[in-house]
Amino acid sequence: MKGLVVPAEVADHIEPHHGDWAKFRYSELQSLCRSCHDSSKRVIEARGFSLEIGVDGWPIDPRHPCWKV
Repeated sequence: MKGLVVPAEVADHIEPHHGDWAKFRYSELQSLCRSCHDSSKRVIEARGFSLEIGVDGWPIDPRHPCWKV
């Protein structure tokens, strides 16, 4: 979960490979816990932005629709 230091369980592709073997094999990876990979990462890939909210109550992801005027 966010804010906790936990062992990584998943080597996640930073850029989704969508079945492209070259991207799968050679793209950059990041270490994630299973919870973040299976929930947060899927939301971002499905919607195109994170739903995470900052301490000010506003979304932290600049791709979030609220930041588009």
